[in-house]
Amino acid sequence: MKDKLLFLAKNYDLVVGDEFQLFYRGVIRSMNPYKYYIYVNCPKGKPYPRYFSYKPIETEVGDYPLTISLYDDFGNLIESASTNLHIVKAVAPNKKLNILCFGDSLTFNGVWPYEGYRRFCKNDGEPKGLGFTDTLNFVGTMKKEEVGYEGYGGWQWRHFVNNEAVSTTSSVWVEVDSHHLTEDDQHSIWQSDKLKWILESIEDKKLKFKRGPGNYSCLPAIGDKFVNVEGGVHSEDILINKYYFEKGNPFYDEEIKGPNFKKYCLDNGYEGLDYVYILLTWNGQYIPFNHDFSHFEPFITTILNRIHLDYPKCFVRLIGIQSPSIDGGIAANYGASGPYSNVYGEVSTAYNYDEYLEKLCERDQYKDFCRYIDMKAQFDVEYNMPSTMVKVNSRSEMLERIGTNGVHPTMAGYLQIGDVFYRALVADIEKSSK
Repeated sequence: MKDKLLFLAKNYDLVVGDEFQLFYRGVIRSMNPYKYYIYVNCPKGKPYPRYFSYKPIETEVGDYPLTISLYDDFGNLIESASTNLHIVKAVAPNKKLNILCFGDSLTFNGVWPYEGYRRFCKNDGEPKGLGFTDTLNFVGTMKKEEVGYEGYGGWQWRHFVNNEAVSTTSSVWVEVDSHHLTEDDQHSIWQSDKLKWILESIEDKKLKFKRGPGNYSCLPAIGDKFVNVEGGVHSEDILINKYYFEKGNPFYDEEIKGPNFKKYCLDNGYEGLDYVYILLTWNGQYIPFNHDFSHFEPFITTILNRIHLDYPKCFVRLIGIQSPSIDGGIAANYGASGPYSNVYGEVSTAYNYDEYLEKLCERDQYKDFCRYIDMKAQFDVEYNMPSTMVKVNSRSEMLERIGTNGVHPTMAGYLQIGDVFYRALVADIEKSSK
């Protein structure tokens, strides 16, 4: 890939009545994008110092070109790039759609899938929802209220292909010297280290517990015993010798040694898949200024191919990652050496990776059912990453803001990712309804 400054995706989705913001720090690969004069040319919208803003109205449905040009202080053109702003009016789908969202720790809390759902299906909140009730079914073994999804901290593409990692839904096996449990005790509720577990399988010296309510961390703490809370006929404490978690890829099929989305749906009672939105991944992006993502490709293509095999009419959307913290979050998490510690190197890697995803979606074998969603351009990395106020130096009482997390946003940031998802969702549904 040729080195360049401007990384505009080929298309951005906009929705009537929704404010679209395109942040220059999300499209100009530079540690200081403001050292250039940023000239934005578009028939619609307003170019402010940090971002371009546009809230389309109903009569503006259609497509509009946008060009960004970078100039030096002498008026010399350094680089220019263009994109398309695709404006649609939200409509209800022709049928109820089944939607799967999955990803890593950016998806773990379920905020971005839920916010897209809320803005489309509900009629409350801010921005106010559209109120297309009972039109979308979000599938997934993890839940945020009525919205299902799959999101696991630390996971990369390969973890959704292989079965090598513990997930937030993994059951635990405990080994014991002895117990008095029988079939009458199945589904009784137990507690260990303040977390609830449900007894699922009983063997002579081994017991299997599945997660109870609120027990969603990847590696929950297990104490030296399980204490009965509710149900069953035997309530004696269970003393533990050893425990281990089952591997937890929700899509894994032992028979084919890989993902099987049709089996996933059948096992969980889902009708099928109409759209899949994937947000992966910051995990494994530890090489600064990286251009080579071949270590991801076999797993990405396996997932895309399998979804298309299982559900040929399903559409897949790859959501790009945002830039990392540029004001101290990398330092707070990773220090001054080792993986992820090169701030601008990681910024560059994120830009290159997102461009790689976009080009992958444009390949002949994928272009008819895949497309790329450029999230980083619509994410305010300057103000929607965690930060704190600290003294400007050890002798002053004046304060300045520094970042406290490298890649995980504030709640406002998660909601902003939800806005990106919402725009893509509306555009997809509008197109399918024609």
